[in-house]
This record gives sequence, structure tokens and C-alpha cells, in this order.
Amino acid sequence: MSNFLYPIFLKLEELSLLIIGGGNVALEKLESILINSPGARIKLVALEISDQVKELKKNYPNLTLHERSFTDNDFNSADLAIVAVNDIFVAEQIRDRAHQNNTLVNIADKPDLCDFYLGSIVRKGNLKIAVSTNGKSPTVAKRLREILTETIPDEEMDDLLNNMQSIRNQLKGDFSYKVKELNRLTTQYLGEKKDQPERKLEMEKLINITKTVQRRANIYLGIIGVLTLIGVLALIIYQFNLSGDIQSFLSKDGHIFYWMLLTGFLAEIVAGSMGMGYGVICTTILLLLNVPPPVVSASIHSAESFTSAAGSISHYKLRNVNKKMVLVLFPVAAVGAFIGAFALSHFGEHYAHIVKPVIACYTLYLGINILRNAFKRKNKKSGNNRQKKRTNLRILGLAGGFIDSFAGGGWGPLVTGTLIKEGRTPRYVVGSSTMAKFLLTVVSALTFIFTIGIHHWNIVLGLLLGGVFTAPFSAMFASRLPAKKMFAVVGVVVIVMSLITIVKSLT
Repeated sequence: MSNFLYPIFLKLEELSLLIIGGGNVALEKLESILINSPGARIKLVALEISDQVKELKKNYPNLTLHERSFTDNDFNSADLAIVAVNDIFVAEQIRDRAHQNNTLVNIADKPDLCDFYLGSIVRKGNLKIAVSTNGKSPTVAKRLREILTETIPDEEMDDLLNNMQSIRNQLKGDFSYKVKELNRLTTQYLGEKKDQPERKLEMEKLINITKTVQRRANIYLGIIGVLTLIGVLALIIYQFNLSGDIQSFLSKDGHIFYWMLLTGFLAEIVAGSMGMGYGVICTTILLLLNVPPPVVSASIHSAESFTSAAGSISHYKLRNVNKKMVLVLFPVAAVGAFIGAFALSHFGEHYAHIVKPVIACYTLYLGINILRNAFKRKNKKSGNNRQKKRTNLRILGLAGGFIDSFAGGGWGPLVTGTLIKEGRTPRYVVGSSTMAKFLLTVVSALTFIFTIGIHHWNIVLGLLLGGVFTAPFSAMFASRLPAKKMFAVVGVVVIVMSLITIVKSLT
């Protein structure tokens, strides 16, 4: 088939656009249009409109949403129409009705039925390049767009275009002379560009050296900070003669402080490399050490209140937090955390022989999931763009808050894992989930303080110090340790330790 397409650029902000459909495909088309023509007048009609599409409405006042079935009257004021529905039969019917109203139509993923195509657009200031594969492969078009976007410089290209416009306005003579002169200037410019690779290599070397020096300086500063803190603490201990009290504190409960220091260290490495698992590791080890279930959860959440606060602040500063998602998750998660902590504090001690194996079975389940993720192959996305059924955030948050508080962990695997699997943007899922996790951790810790109190400060302090001292280096460990092997090792360790706890509880 020959390519007879003629590429043009539309002043879309002076036209009226109709979109039929409100799912993922409509969202993709809508985002592409609004990025390139933010002032375009768009009318979207669908029986069901996704939350992401509704979120766009806040920033684009010219976008109007109608949650209903479309009618022929919708075509009256439309210059162009985009049909983003999953049913090909319905799409053909819409196309026929649009043609009766002299409206050109684009039907998603059906090039043979399209009157016009939406190209993959490369945007570099005043420069725009539309990439089309004649409807053969949108994936190839997107890949070419990515390559061109990475290759073409931003500011330099805009400066070039502005300079060429100024030169063109100053040139005198007929059209042929202007074209010839501008061709000569651009050829000269491109010739100069060929001499620049060596300069770029030198600059890259200097940048890499600077980054290496900065990284080492950060490590040295961190070490100096730790040594300074140790020195200050040693001075306080000597001045107030606290060595005896500290020795008694550290040797309490069979020197469990040192075990907790190691546990916090290992848990933070796992959490830093896998994005989840802090609560699972801590709970599994504490249960194995015969710590009562209420104390397990209370200690973990008290320590985690501090460690998760730093992550929440970082995500908020990097604008990774979807405030709407947090406002939906946090209230129900807080209720779930309160119920879980209250139930565990009242029944955990008296029914430890039942609660302990139940929690161990849950950590066993999480360990199996971690191990399965280590050997799971990435599934290639199928060609269809069917919208996945979304989990109810309130139910998910309530269940996640209860399980995390009652079992000592599980928010990450349950809530974060579920939302990412649904196809939501991982950046916003992790950021929003981390902030909600921090808030529910505070609620859980306060509930335990008011019900059973925090008696095992040696456990809390050990977990806290182990995590805090490891946190600055967790990213470095994460980049050096192979993720799959980490998943496998952690999964096996959690499974074995959970099985030991179950056997010990039942014998």
C-alpha cells in the first residue's frame, strides 16, 4: 500500500473537537491534544468517564465533559471527531453518522476507518515534527518520537529558529535568493556542529568527575556527621555518668537491642532496594524471637513513624504525591489502623497462641509472593487497550490499614502493589502510598501508646537506629545489589522464618 498521506498542522485552538469515549484510550488522545494545543475547545461525551479524565478538567477550562450517551446533535458544532470506544461495530456506526454531518473522524486503533491520523509529535520550543507510519505501527512512531526528542537540543534549537527568523526578515531580494541564502547559513551551521563531538566528550568527562567527587564528598560528610554525633553522645554519657544505665538498657531482654539494630539495618536495605518489605522483615524476626504480637506491631510502627516521615517529605518535594489519592486513602486507612491496633492490643496477649500463628501465616503468604515476584517474567502488553477494572480505594485503604497495624506490616505489598498492577502511574502511586502509610503509622503508634504503652524502648531504638544509619546508603546498596536475587533471598528467608514461628507456636 502506498503512502498518500499529506501531513498538515491544524490550528486546533480555532476549531471544535468532539471526543467520544472516556476510558484509557480517550485519556491518551486527550493528553496528546492538550499538550500541543492547551486552548483547544474539546467536548467529551461518554457513558462513563474515568477519574483521570475528570482530573484534566481542573487545568483545562475549554474541556467540557458530558457523562451520557452521544447523540447526532453532538456533531453539529464539531469540526473533527475522535472515537475512542472498544466496540468496532459501534465505532463504524458513529463514523457513518459523523459523515452525514460532514465531520471528519479518527477511530482509535482502526486506521482503515480513519479520515485523519494523529501523529506522534516531537516538541522542541517552536519546532514540531509529526511522525506517522501510515497507520501501520503507532509503537514505531512513538519510539521514533522518543529518539528525536532525546537527540534534538532544546534551547539551542529554539535560539537557532529565532535567529533564522530574524535573518529571513532582514534579507532583501526575491524568494529564490532568500531560500538560497538561508540554505547556505543552515549548511554552515550543521558543518560547525560536526566539530563539536570532542568538546562534548570533554564536557561529559568533567561532569562525571564532578559527580564522582560530589558523591564521595557526601559520603565523607555523612561519616563525619555520624562520628560527630557519636562524639557528642559519648561526652554526654561521660558527663552525666550514664554508662551503667546504658549497659543495663542494652543488655535488657537478652541483648535484644543488638538484634533489633541488625533487623533495622537489614529491613531498610530490603525496603530501599524493593520499595517494600520493612514491616514484613521486622515482624518475621520479632515473632521468631518470641516477642508478643502487640509489642511487635507497636515497636515497628513507633520506629517506622520516623523512617517513613523522611520518605514522605522527599516524595512531596519531588511532587510525586497525588493529594486526591492521599485524601481518599488516609481517612479509611487510619480507621483500619485504629481497629487493627485496638484489636491486637486487647486480644494479642490473651490469645497469643492463636494470633501469633495467624500473623506468621500472613508473613508466609507475603514471603511466597516476594519469591514469586523474583521469578515472574514481565508480561508483554496485549494489543487491546481495554480499561482494567479499578479497585475501590476506600476498601483497599481500610483493608491495608487494618492488616498493616494488626500484622505489623503489609501495606506496601497490598496497597502499593495492587495500585501499580492496575496500571496507575508508579511515581504517584509510590509517593501517595508512602504519605498515606506515614499518616496511618502515626495513628497506629498513638493507638498502641494509649492502649498498651511503649515498654520495649530497646526494640524501638534498635529498629530506629538501624534504619536511620542505613537510609543514606540504601540507594547505593540498591544500585549494587541485583534486584531478582534480593527478592529470592528475602522471600526464602521470610518463608523459612515464618514456618519456624508457626511450628513453634503449635508445639
